[in-house]
Amino acid sequence: MNQDQNIKNRQALSPYKLAITRYIRSALALKGMKYDDLSAALNQKGITMTPENLRSKTHKGMFSADLFAAIIDVLGLEETALHEILKQTKDA
Repeated sequence: MNQDQNIKNRQALSPYKLAITRYIRSALALKGMKYDDLSAALNQKGITMTPENLRSKTHKGMFSADLFAAIIDVLGLEETALHEILKQTKDA
């Protein structure tokens, strides 16, 4: 892939990253959770992530698909997450 296509891909994916970041942050706030709590919840599933690492990944919107699915699972948002994230990208 050439550099121009790489830049175009990043630009095209930017609304998705932003929507995921906003969604995770707002979900944590609405549930009264902090990154420490999210880290502990993931740890109960055998996934070790520091709160700082989770905060960094959320800030950058850089999640692997499996980590994103695990976060949605531990937050109990599997029914609404994808719909809400895609809605935000369309509203942008």
